[in-house]
Amino acid sequence: MCGDGKAALLRRIVVAGGAGFFGRNVVELLRSIDLHPIVAGRTGELRVDVEDPRSLRSVLRAGDVVVDAAGPYQSRSTALVEAAIEVGGDVIDLNEGIDYAKAVARLDGPARDRNVAILSSCSAVSSVAAILVRISGVERPTRVSALVAPASRETAHPGTVRALLRSIGRPVEVRRNGAPHIATGWRERRRFELPRRRGHLVGSALPVTLPEIWPGLRDVDCWTDTGTLGANAVLSAASLSGALRALAEALMPLGQLAARVLGATHGAFAVEVEDEGGRIARLALTAARRSYLIAAAPAALAARALAEGRFTERGVVRADRHVNADGLLGYLQGLGIELLRD
Repeated sequence: MCGDGKAALLRRIVVAGGAGFFGRNVVELLRSIDLHPIVAGRTGELRVDVEDPRSLRSVLRAGDVVVDAAGPYQSRSTALVEAAIEVGGDVIDLNEGIDYAKAVARLDGPARDRNVAILSSCSAVSSVAAILVRISGVERPTRVSALVAPASRETAHPGTVRALLRSIGRPVEVRRNGAPHIATGWRERRRFELPRRRGHLVGSALPVTLPEIWPGLRDVDCWTDTGTLGANAVLSAASLSGALRALAEALMPLGQLAARVLGATHGAFAVEVEDEGGRIARLALTAARRSYLIAAAPAALAARALAEGRFTERGVVRADRHVNADGLLGYLQGLGIELLRD
C-alpha cells in the first residue's frame, strides 16, 4: 500500500462511494499520504451495493478499513456497518444526519463484541465540531451552535444539493433546554460573528453526538449559509409550504447551476461555544479555496491510523476521539485551511 516497505503491515482501505464528491476527496487525500485505497460502489474497482448485505459480505474482508462516503445517509440503512461488524472490519463514515447517527449508535454492543471500531459522523459534523469545542477553552459548555458555510461554487453537486434540500420546511431535531426539540428547517436564522454570516437552521447529528461528550449541553444546533446570491431567501421561502418546497426540488438542476456560477469560493466551518456564565468562544476554519477538505480530512486521517494499527478504541467511538486534535489542525493548515479565534 505504500512505497516505504510497510505495505505488508497495512490493512486494506476500501472507500465506498469513492466516485462521489466527498468520496473522491477522501481518496485523493489518502493517495497524497502514500496510501492506495480501493474505490468501491456501483462503479469502481470493487462493485458493491451498500444496501445489499449479500453484496457487502461478498466484497468485505476481515481487517478491512471501510470509509463509507456513500451519501445521502438520510435514506441509508446500517447494512454496511452490520456487514463490516460481521466480517470483522472497521468503519468510518462521513454522515452528518441525526437519524443515521442514532442507528449506528445502537450497534455499539455488537461492534465491541467483534472488536470492531466504528467512527460515525467522522466529518466536519461531528469530528471537527467536537475538536473545536475541545480547544475552545470552555470546559463546561452549555450551548454549541455550528455554522456550515460551504464554498458553493466548488461543492454544488447533485448529492450535496439533495442533502441541503432535505432540511427545508421539514422537522429537524435540535437540543433546546437540555432535551430534544423538533423545529422546522430553514424557518429560523442566527447571526454568526466569526465568520460574519447569517445561518439558517438545518438538521445535523450534533444534538446526539456532542451531548455524549458534554452531558451538560443544554442547546445544540446547526446552521448553514449557502454562499450563493439569492439562494438563502429562496430556500427560506420554500420552507413555508409543501408546494414551494416541491418547486425548489424540481428546480434543483437550475439551483445547482446558479451556485456553480454565482456561489462563493471561500468557505468556512465555525462553532460558537457558550458556558453557563454567558461567555462565548468563537472558532472558525476558513479557506479561500477547497474548504470542503475540512469535511474529508478527518476520515482520511482516521483511515490511516486504523490501517497502520495506531487506533485502539473499539465500539462506536465518540466524535472527539476520532482523530488527534493537533494532528488534524496541523494537517488542515497544510491544506491551506486557517483556524481563526475570537
